[in-house]
Amino acid sequence: MSGLSTSPLQSLPHPLAIAAGVALYCKRDDLYAFDPASPLQGNKVRKLRPYLAAPEALRGRTIVSFGGAYSNHLAALSAAGRRFGFFTRFLVRGEPVSNPTLDYIRANGSDLRFVSRSDYRRKNDPEFLQALSVGPQDLVIPEGGGTAASLIHAGAPFSESVVQLGRVPDYFCLSAGTGCTAAGIVAAAEQCPAKIEVFPALRGDWMRGAIEAWMGRPIPANKLEVVKEFTFGGYGKFPGHWKLYTPPGCLAKRADVGMQDLPPLDPVYTAKLFVGVLERIRLGAYPRKSTVVVLHTGGIY
Repeated sequence: MSGLSTSPLQSLPHPLAIAAGVALYCKRDDLYAFDPASPLQGNKVRKLRPYLAAPEALRGRTIVSFGGAYSNHLAALSAAGRRFGFFTRFLVRGEPVSNPTLDYIRANGSDLRFVSRSDYRRKNDPEFLQALSVGPQDLVIPEGGGTAASLIHAGAPFSESVVQLGRVPDYFCLSAGTGCTAAGIVAAAEQCPAKIEVFPALRGDWMRGAIEAWMGRPIPANKLEVVKEFTFGGYGKFPGHWKLYTPPGCLAKRADVGMQDLPPLDPVYTAKLFVGVLERIRLGAYPRKSTVVVLHTGGIY
């Protein structure tokens, strides 16, 4: 897509990494964006690439999609609609609420329709969608924005990092929601010695199965580790002081959660990821002289 270049790979000489003898890097996909400070960045751009490769074909159409109250996917699609001239209608899981993410989406002119959690499970039911005025002329994009065609684009940050480093990293770490980006990364690294560590934003034991479903095959145990200890209670849940946004959508860098010396982070995904990686560094999970790349998937706007 025109207007986008490879995102930078940034060295992070964090005190914990230095003490542990670990070379820590951040793949700054939050800077992979059409416009500065837009949620249409990072893995959201990469997963939507099959749709946005020819945005003129979307002009004047209505795109329907799904997500929770903190969905970066819906924020990204709302920004894309405003930028490329298509309409957006979103089915949002749960009771009507307001927060910085939804306020941004509303400001972009998106039609938000809140549905109960039980009804939300019917989001793939054609009769249910028809009852919500979703017509055959509308384009329905899955929750999270990922499709089978997205995987090769979602995995590109790994391949780019190998080129930028000049070698294969020992560990490549990322947060995950639906598992599409993680599946793309695992597929891109399949023939390399790197180990992929996925930090889910949601509780439960389903993430490995979701990634394998995206890939259509099992993943060797030594290739993928799902680190489940840093969900902080589940999707959209995080310690109270993380609700400080500077600016909205960006976690304040607070020394008491170990966020100093790091890029801006969002509390739903990347803050949990970095807290987890830093804690694992502190506990000695990564051998000395190992190289750890952390993928910043975006969410900063």
